Amino acid sequence: MDIIVPILTPFNEKGEIDGEKVKTHVENLLKKGIDVIFVNGTTGVGPALSKDEKKKMLDLALDVTNKVIFQVGSLNMNEVLDLVKYANERDMIAVASYPPYYFSIPKEFIVKYFKEICEVSKHSVYLYNYPGATGKDVDVNLVKEIGCIAGVKDTNPDFAHTIKYKELGIKTYNGLENLAIASFSVLDGTVVGAGNYMPELFSQLREYVKAGDVKKAVELQLKIDKIDETTIPYGKISSMYYLVRELQGYDVGLPRPPMFPLEENRVKELVEKVRNIWSS
Repeated sequence: MDIIVPILTPFNEKGEIDGEKVKTHVENLLKKGIDVIFVNGTTGVGPALSKDEKKKMLDLALDVTNKVIFQVGSLNMNEVLDLVKYANERDMIAVASYPPYYFSIPKEFIVKYFKEICEVSKHSVYLYNYPGATGKDVDVNLVKEIGCIAGVKDTNPDFAHTIKYKELGIKTYNGLENLAIASFSVLDGTVVGAGNYMPELFSQLREYVKAGDVKKAVELQLKIDKIDETTIPYGKISSMYYLVRELQGYDVGLPRPPMFPLEENRVKELVEKVRNIWSS
C-alpha cells in the first residue's frame, strides 16, 4: 500500500524554484510515512514548468531519495523524449506521462506517444490518466494496445474504471483523496496531493486499513474529505502552500501564477477552518 505524494513546486517571490525548500519538503514527507515522491504532477504545476525546471525538480528530489516518479508529459514530443533521456541517467522508480491534451487526436496517436516513450526509457513507464484535466481517457483497453505501461495513476471519481487496470497486473493507483480508503483496500496504494500538508493522516489511514479497523478508517477518511473540501474555494493548489506551513511547520515558498498567492485575510480564514476540523 504505497502512499505517493505529487509534491508542490516551491517558488520564491521572483517565481524561481527554491531548491532548499524542495529538499526540506521531501525529507519531511518521507519522515511522515510517504513512500514515493511524484515530481511535476498536477499539484506541482507540471504543465506550467519549463523543461529545465522539470529537470531541476527531479534532481532536487533525487538529492534526498531515489523513490521518485518523474512526470515528463508535454505537447512537445522532443521535450518529452529529452526528459526521458535525462531520467535514464538517474536512479529512480519510473517516468510517467499524461496523454497529449488540448488537441483532438485519434487514439492511435496516443498509443504512438506512449510507445515512443517506452522505446527510449530505461525506466518503467507509468500512465498518468486524468480525463478531467486532459480531456483524454486512456482506459484499460487503450493501455492493452500500448502494451508497455508498467503502472497507472488514474485520477478518476469512477473507482470501477480504476480497478480495471488491475487485471493487467500493473501497479494501479487512484489519485483522489476521497477514495484513499478504497485505494488502500483494493489497489497498490494512493496518490494524494493533500499528502503535502497532512501526510500523517494518510499514513494513519493506511494503518487502520491494514489493521481492519473499519470504523476508525471511515472516520479518518471523512475528516480528510472535510479538510480537502475546505480548500476548494481558495484554490486547492494555492491553499497547500499555506497549509504546509501551518500544519507541517516549515515554509514551502509561494505558488506561482496562474496559481496566485492568497490574500492575508483569505489565508487566515482558510487556516482557521482547517484547524477546527484538524483538532475535532
